[in-house]
Amino acid sequence: MSACLALFVILPTNLLQELPLSLNLAISAFGALAYALYRASLRGVHAMKAFCGCLGLLLNFSWFMNAGSEGSISMFMFAGVLVLNIFFRGRTRWLFLAIFLVNGLGLLWAERAFPNLVVPYAHAGDRPWDLMAGFVVSTFACVLVLRVVLTAYDRERERLGAMNARLEQTLAEIRTLQGLLPICSWCKKIRDDAGLWTQVEQYLVQHADVAFTHGMCPECARDHFSKEQDRAPE
Repeated sequence: MSACLALFVILPTNLLQELPLSLNLAISAFGALAYALYRASLRGVHAMKAFCGCLGLLLNFSWFMNAGSEGSISMFMFAGVLVLNIFFRGRTRWLFLAIFLVNGLGLLWAERAFPNLVVPYAHAGDRPWDLMAGFVVSTFACVLVLRVVLTAYDRERERLGAMNARLEQTLAEIRTLQGLLPICSWCKKIRDDAGLWTQVEQYLVQHADVAFTHGMCPECARDHFSKEQDRAPE
């Protein structure tokens, strides 16, 4: 996003306004660097601190190259605040915000103390066009940054919703028997929480998601049919 805005929106606008060549070179370098950082992020290397540092340097340089407080650079500061709040956490976020505030106040002070550092507009009618272009671009940048965050948030909510649905389905299908079950040593009945003795089959049907079908194990089949054959008449 930053590379596209810098190279295909801000740079052509500056060329139309005949802003200093050094400013356009700085914007071109920033756009190329932003694209390189984007390519690195595809490989799992995320350098947000380096990106924010380069963005801060560009804004500071552009402040003096683009009419100072009378220009449109102050509008782009809001996009910088969004980036700092979204992509950093904890002390790092507050440290960068403090640096951002001190830096902004320092720019205003430097402009007042050294007015000769500010490059004015080349033409008297350039300021309204610059402010309109800055307003549009900065608004678009803020919307895109928020859109990235909201898209990631919605995707995470969908993932968590799917996980919760699978978990609830699993819990509904699986009823786990836990603890010690009192069982009779002779008849193999199980005593439930109410003190009643029930057959193993009935207890499992009531407390687990199982059903029984009938069969015969080899030992019982051998014992049963061997006895029947012994009693059979000649």
